[in-house]
Amino acid sequence: MRILITNHSLSARAGTELVVYEIARALQLRGHEVAAYSSTLGEVAELLSASSIPVLTQPDACPFKPDLIHAQHHLDAMTALLAFPETPAVYHIHGGVPWVERPPVHPRILHYISMCQDLADSTRINLGLEEDQITTVPNWVDTHRFQGTRTPSAKPERALMFGGGLGEPGVVAKLRPAFEHHQIRLETTADWTETDRRTPELALPRYDIVLGSGRSALEAMASGCAVVIANYQSCIGWARADNFQKLQRQNFSPKRADPGFDASILQSCLAAYDPEAAKAATEIARAQCPLNQAIDRLSALHEKVVHTWQQLPIRHGHDLLTQADAERKAALVYLRQLAVAVRDVEALHVTNRIQQKQVESFGKEKDKLAAEIGRLEAKLARSGDDLNLVKKLRSHWLGRLALSWCRRSNGK
Repeated sequence: MRILITNHSLSARAGTELVVYEIARALQLRGHEVAAYSSTLGEVAELLSASSIPVLTQPDACPFKPDLIHAQHHLDAMTALLAFPETPAVYHIHGGVPWVERPPVHPRILHYISMCQDLADSTRINLGLEEDQITTVPNWVDTHRFQGTRTPSAKPERALMFGGGLGEPGVVAKLRPAFEHHQIRLETTADWTETDRRTPELALPRYDIVLGSGRSALEAMASGCAVVIANYQSCIGWARADNFQKLQRQNFSPKRADPGFDASILQSCLAAYDPEAAKAATEIARAQCPLNQAIDRLSALHEKVVHTWQQLPIRHGHDLLTQADAERKAALVYLRQLAVAVRDVEALHVTNRIQQKQVESFGKEKDKLAAEIGRLEAKLARSGDDLNLVKKLRSHWLGRLALSWCRRSNGK
């Protein structure tokens, strides 16, 4: 099968960028012809190119006509759909909050894929989908890459804040006392070398405990770490075998912010550290969430969608006109929704330019005031010198005589 994958960026080694790389590489190894399209390229694009996977900034530059578009992020997805008007698509959703993730509706998007069940449920309701129009393929971990698994220590000594905004200095300062109370050395990925950042599979097994959420939490579990499911706003607690399915349903992430989340909550959590429970969580993560199983499910969906598309009676006559009309209406709805966002962004740009000019004006006024203050300080210094001179003159009769003569002269 020939498959085109879209994503809003192929730059930094981050969530969906690495998802594109893993899907593309796995499909390629299974004999599929794969290309990746994004409007922003970078390090991950270089990884793809190094694996002989074409990377495009223009979808119509694809070296083949795709049988299927594996779409991620609506701007790039809709661009690819317009570039290939006879190609069906699946749309893969990785988050419910980011604007770029919001799933579009289009007659050639025949199926939606969600990375957790809670997101699938909300998407189905928001888009008015039938249950068989969306499938959950839970987040995965490449167990061939993350091979090194540690045996949990009886007494933890090192901990890591891994993703989810946990590395921010303010968050670290707030939570560090909890680790100090248990004599655990706390680190963040800011302490990592460039090699560590590129190869977390080698770095993670150094830590007894990892705080993280989403994909980060899953990778830490697969590495044998005891994992506290947390982000900078909230903490759920330890990932264990008995709550694994519940956590997976919400992508191993807190659902909402907890204004009371502080070191005391984390301190109580750390007190319940259980190396055997951590080991059980690692075993279930590696058994239930390997990349190969996810690719099996994605490939089955790809084949089903292509087969469904080939059976649709839209190849000629009235059906073709009906399909074209449906696609036109979908494009109009999408552009109307996009226009609101574009107007908001443009308004922000205008406001930003106005505020920038104000900042520049304030800067100039500040420089003028600084120069004036400098002149006044010099004048005050000279006035002080004059005052000292008068005091000295008054201390001697010749000086008093000179001052008296000056006053008479000024009076004339």
